[in-house]
Amino acid sequence: MVLYAYIDRERTKKFYAKEALKEDKKKRYYCPSPTCDAHMYLCSVDGVSSAYFSATRKQHSHRQGCGFEASNNFKPQNFDEASFDFENVLEAMRKLNKSTVKNKKSILHKNGEAHSKPLRTTRQIYEMCKSYPCSHKYNNLSIGKMLLDDRSEYMYPKGVFGNRIIESKVKRGIFYDSTKMELRLVAPSSKKYELILQFADKSLFLDIKNSLYKNRDKLIILSGLWESSATFNSFCTKIVNKSQIVVLNKLK
Repeated sequence: MVLYAYIDRERTKKFYAKEALKEDKKKRYYCPSPTCDAHMYLCSVDGVSSAYFSATRKQHSHRQGCGFEASNNFKPQNFDEASFDFENVLEAMRKLNKSTVKNKKSILHKNGEAHSKPLRTTRQIYEMCKSYPCSHKYNNLSIGKMLLDDRSEYMYPKGVFGNRIIESKVKRGIFYDSTKMELRLVAPSSKKYELILQFADKSLFLDIKNSLYKNRDKLIILSGLWESSATFNSFCTKIVNKSQIVVLNKLK
């Protein structure tokens, strides 16, 4: 679900679904992506679920590769925003192992209800970021400082540095170097930046390479600690865990 859209084509007037009334349901709104002309409409305004925007008209759906065309299950009420620490979560993801996953079971109240927990996966953080404008702040950190996509590209005039999640696509042509164990992607849709994924583990490299080869037409969400590769507009990160990469599937 998308929690906001734009009233005007120029995308100067944001409109949040939570502010909507029943009479707003028939109005057409504009996709948050500046490169997508999908017709967005309000859903669940008069229902028990929280209101959200969706491109419900097949003849006016999202452009191919739009980051808002995939399913999004983010529900703010299910997560503890105040305890979310973006830097710590991304660092923890790079250290994630099987024993850590097993121990991450929900903690229950005495009455059997589960505590809400902070976002902790690449997919969860990505879905949260796509639900809000890039200027919106989630626990005092702006969305654009967490996610690089078409909307926030203007916030990265000199490149991508530090912990970031990036919406990318596999680079056309030969995108891998088996000798160096590197994979190459581009981001955002303007292809302004080249992204180099570096591996130390050969089996992980081969696994991810095969997965990306099969999904070259899809959006790939990357989580990493980014630094310059010493080549203009090229940035690299080390991939040590599958949790750093998500293949984004379209809405079914």
